[in-house]
Amino acid sequence: MDNADSLIVVVNNSAATTNNLKELIEFMDSPEVCSAKPREWRKAVGSRRIEAVFVGPDLKDGEIRSLVGDIGKLDPNIPIVMLSESDAE
Repeated sequence: MDNADSLIVVVNNSAATTNNLKELIEFMDSPEVCSAKPREWRKAVGSRRIEAVFVGPDLKDGEIRSLVGDIGKLDPNIPIVMLSESDAE
């Protein structure tokens, strides 16, 4: 499979938590990892295909609902991983 246009997206407000998770995913030899804040993820993704979305623990309920709804409209089969506060430690 060609992963040149594939992307894993990390959506979170905290830059430190986002960078830690991004480094962990990249360590596992995954497709490119993109990090973005909740309102900026579409621009960061562009036309690339999303392999998975990791949702950080500091998003508000409204941000989560909006993000999950938008991802579902884009492709209902994209895996979404919800992280808790303990995952971020």
